[in-house]
Amino acid sequence: MKKKTFIAALFCCLVPLLSGATEVPTPDPLLKLQGSASATLKVFDLPGSIVAAIEDQPGRMPAALFRSIDPNKRVRLPNSFPSSINVFLVKNKKNGKHFLIDAGFGRPSSRLLPDLKAAGISPEMISGILITHIHPDHVGGLTRPDGKAAFPQAKVFIARKEYEAWKNDPNRAGLAKHLTPCRNDLVLFDFGREIPGTGLTPLFYPGHTPGHTVFDLKTGPKGERVTFAGDIVHAADLQIKAYDFCARFDMEPRTAVESRKKLLERGGCWFGAHISFPGRARIVRRTTDSGAAFFSYTVK
Repeated sequence: MKKKTFIAALFCCLVPLLSGATEVPTPDPLLKLQGSASATLKVFDLPGSIVAAIEDQPGRMPAALFRSIDPNKRVRLPNSFPSSINVFLVKNKKNGKHFLIDAGFGRPSSRLLPDLKAAGISPEMISGILITHIHPDHVGGLTRPDGKAAFPQAKVFIARKEYEAWKNDPNRAGLAKHLTPCRNDLVLFDFGREIPGTGLTPLFYPGHTPGHTVFDLKTGPKGERVTFAGDIVHAADLQIKAYDFCARFDMEPRTAVESRKKLLERGGCWFGAHISFPGRARIVRRTTDSGAAFFSYTVK
């Protein structure tokens, strides 16, 4: 290389450094959807992760579904409570991988696949699906109408305790049609250990089902977290304040109440499968004038 040419090339390389210019990172495509007018998709930018809430199905919960575990408790309830069926997409900012918390109902009217497409995410881009429990509105979307896996590259993570309980439950045997096509990608986990690559740690909160799982997502270096609460509540307006009320879906009502109270005591930010879309709420501990504790929530 001639001397003049070398000097010119070197100068071109040094100009950005000398001028203090830096490369501007390209915004994540998901974040471009923040503030969008979509009625069924909302994006949250968290430290280390991006969470997209998707309302797979809208709905309300009839009051007739709920009863207190205290047989003497008599409360006049409204006819129904706000609710929905939410699925949550979690994108790990460090490795760029996409994970789902549950898979929704998989009905023709379900919004999961259309909303993922609107967000620029194909089914093949989903690396893993973390199941809170095996009920139709959480595993139905694992398969397509033709019976094949809806997310062909995804591992399906289920708590070992939940999976074993499901195998021995004749009332849930029909859900095999959604799990069998994924059997080669099934990963059974034990509680309390982070699932590698996800930033999510499964925790044991039984009662709704024997192996019902909530997932903690790290959001900071000092233990900050958000919690994907699964079916800890079905009607937040009722059950966060009156946590002794259970839906008839709860297989072990007293255990479900214990789990609900335990998670409420932890407080913090929840993403709930049946909290009104977008499903995000901050749990607040309060006291009555007499000093008795109760809980409430604010939508965040």
